[in-house]
Amino acid sequence: MLPIDPAGRPEHPPITPGDTVERLGGYDVPDPYRVLEDASDPTTRDWTAGQQELLRQVRADWSTVGAFRAAMTRLTAFEHLTSPQLAGDLAFFTVRGPDDEHPALAVADPDGTRRILFDPQHHDPTGSTALGGWTPDPTGRLVAVQTAEGGSEEYALRVLEVATGRTVDGPIGGCPYRGVAWLTGQDAFYHVRGGPRGDLGGGADDGAADGPEGTGARLYLHRLGEDPADDTEVLGAARCVEEPGAELDVLLGADGRYLVVAAADGLSSGNRVRIADLTLSAPEKPHWHPLTALDGGWTSPWPATDGLLYLLTDLDADRGRILVLDPAAPERAHTLVPEHDHEVLESFAVLDDAALPVPLLLVLRSAGGHGRITRHDLRTGAPLGEVRLPGTGVISELTFRQGGHEAWFTYSDPTTPETVHRYDAHRDSTEVWCAPGAPEPPAVLVSELRCASEDGTEVVVLLTRPADRPTGPLPTILQGYGAFGEPQVADYYAAALAWAGLGGQFAVARVRGGGEHGEAWHRAGMREHKRNSVDDFLAAARALHERGLCPPDGLGAFGQSAGGLLVGAAMTRHPELFTAVAATAALLDMARYELTGYGPYWTDEFGSREVPEELGRLLDLSPYHHVVPGTAYPAVLLTAFEDDARVDPLHARKMCAALQRATSSARPVLLRQEAGIGHGARARSGRLAYFADVLAFQAEYLGLSVHPGEET
Repeated sequence: MLPIDPAGRPEHPPITPGDTVERLGGYDVPDPYRVLEDASDPTTRDWTAGQQELLRQVRADWSTVGAFRAAMTRLTAFEHLTSPQLAGDLAFFTVRGPDDEHPALAVADPDGTRRILFDPQHHDPTGSTALGGWTPDPTGRLVAVQTAEGGSEEYALRVLEVATGRTVDGPIGGCPYRGVAWLTGQDAFYHVRGGPRGDLGGGADDGAADGPEGTGARLYLHRLGEDPADDTEVLGAARCVEEPGAELDVLLGADGRYLVVAAADGLSSGNRVRIADLTLSAPEKPHWHPLTALDGGWTSPWPATDGLLYLLTDLDADRGRILVLDPAAPERAHTLVPEHDHEVLESFAVLDDAALPVPLLLVLRSAGGHGRITRHDLRTGAPLGEVRLPGTGVISELTFRQGGHEAWFTYSDPTTPETVHRYDAHRDSTEVWCAPGAPEPPAVLVSELRCASEDGTEVVVLLTRPADRPTGPLPTILQGYGAFGEPQVADYYAAALAWAGLGGQFAVARVRGGGEHGEAWHRAGMREHKRNSVDDFLAAARALHERGLCPPDGLGAFGQSAGGLLVGAAMTRHPELFTAVAATAALLDMARYELTGYGPYWTDEFGSREVPEELGRLLDLSPYHHVVPGTAYPAVLLTAFEDDARVDPLHARKMCAALQRATSSARPVLLRQEAGIGHGARARSGRLAYFADVLAFQAEYLGLSVHPGEET
């Protein structure tokens, strides 16, 4: 029998708070559970084991775990493909079958015949290996493939022969999640090693890789068959990159002439673009020309076959514009497609097949999460009409073949899984490239709720609810993210469909800090403005209550990664609004977040404890430092991953201990900690189990009942 304490709640594993107080920047910062930062400490090990046993016992009473697992399994049982990359006469893409644990790399011949080139499950039957970035060489003869093991997001790079699938070079360790840039006509490529990787929403930093004390990302030239230790460094911390923690992206035009590198010191700081003409210098010693006029914005470059460089940038254009320049005279760059009044420019494709009457530029924009692709004259930017789309849903980044007439994109909406479509410029037509064979979704009603935040800013909330319950209160989960310019869009979300399909309402708040309305919306929710993100989320919660869309005790909150920080901050400011809160891989101690994981790389987004003014704002935001004894907190489920090198599990452990000691309600505070899992990609079965637990937890405390027969 589950032990119950005098307050009527489950008896929590005991731990005695310490008296640690850190004097920092003029503040006395208490940290009573500092001991839980050390995962190897016997106190931490015993306490964590006790938490897992507590979760096991409490979870046994969640009657809907099986129903949500069955619903999620059915809703994700389809073949998922990505848009292809073309090389030679072959198409490369990833595919995950209905029963596969991980995506595999596939290749298709011109007649459509396809085969699996690299299957992580075959490579590692334990299922702990995941596929990372991959890049075919221009001929399609070779492909560089990254893999990571055991939840790590440090990748090993190897080269496969496409005809046979055998490994012909590598592995090269210490790589971030990146593609490579193949040298035209040579068995050689540029690649990145070292430095921080990824973003908070999806990678790891062991500080290792290359150089003393983890000096950051460096660009190398590797020739097949040679020892990676002998690779030539062509760009690194001591050469052209201003900050040792810089992140690098590299690409090379189809003609092999212009090598382009974009370097960023942080996820929110913008990047710097440099180009080198390889016809004027040796590949090992490219002569770099910085495009300093673009510094300060985020810029995505593309060297086209016409010898020009096309760039998508938000510099002086929060919603994005496209520039074109001649690398020989970069000072004469001009705007080809200007910023739109309200649509955000997401991506572009250059279709410059010589047989086209007019070379085309395809431009992908979005407004309110709805995508639109327009056609333009590549030479003048003049609009030529729109690409016909299957609906008004979400469109992914465009892919295309240099010098070609085709482009690919994925389309999704709340009831349609990502489906790859192909646009043919010769016929000005769009068709499904490969149908996923998706299951029939439940009958749902999708709508938007608009409300005002504390300062009057309009916040949009996406609602998904059963079609037969168009009005009235329903147990509701409110999700948010609000960081790094990542938008929340109305795409196919199996968790939302499973919740609505079993009788609840799923809400997603588009709060400031995301990218729904461009870079200005992001900046309005970052650093000194981070409180706006929390205000927006709380406004959405109040609106759901005030408009009778959820019962008084029927609102839950859910956030992953930066979204976990969001819901943690909202809960500690106004716990009375929520009955259940689930936070996954969340930053929760903002006074110490930058001391572990990717924290040093996120100071542009949140601020630094080393700056007293910023420390004050971090403490004002920090959920861990706003836990108040004697408060009736909601039921709380904190999920952490032991091998998460982005967000250390210490955040969840410390927050769990603080809440368990402080709460006066009968609702439990639980820790769900998984081993062998990192922050990013994981096996499908693991994701299904995780979401089933989160949804069943919410159902238990929000009062969502599943009737017999609804489990399948």
